[in-house]
Amino acid sequence: MRTEIQKGFGDPGNAREYRDIKITTKRQLTIPKAFFDYLGIEETVHAYLLDDAILIKPAQKRSVQEVDIEKIIRNVLNEGYSGDALAEEIACRIKQYNELVDRRIGEFLNDMTSDAVPDDQGEVEFNGLDIFFDEEDGKTSETNQEKGS
Repeated sequence: MRTEIQKGFGDPGNAREYRDIKITTKRQLTIPKAFFDYLGIEETVHAYLLDDAILIKPAQKRSVQEVDIEKIIRNVLNEGYSGDALAEEIACRIKQYNELVDRRIGEFLNDMTSDAVPDDQGEVEFNGLDIFFDEEDGKTSETNQEKGS
């Protein structure tokens, strides 16, 4: 792990940007906004004490898909599957999950890209983007800007 942490760290020539950061009397420091934004730091960082430095890395949040797959695995285990049946059931449920996600994404994209069409009562459906863009040129609608003001 030590080699992995130090990889690319020892040579300041690899630095994208350099800044001096003041430390308060309470031993606190503020990460510059540009650094914070560039690394996508959210709520937590990991701090590693090296021989001559402190390495601060953003904590990576788990994706929704990772959380969902973990739930699938826990459910299958709680249902008592084991051995080959466990592997087959997990693979089957993950496949079903991926198919569901793909179908939902397809439905969403279809809804967002389809032209507004009158429904049974002759009213035009609202696709959520109509208020922001003119249909002809895709630019922000001036009349819609006035409505939002």
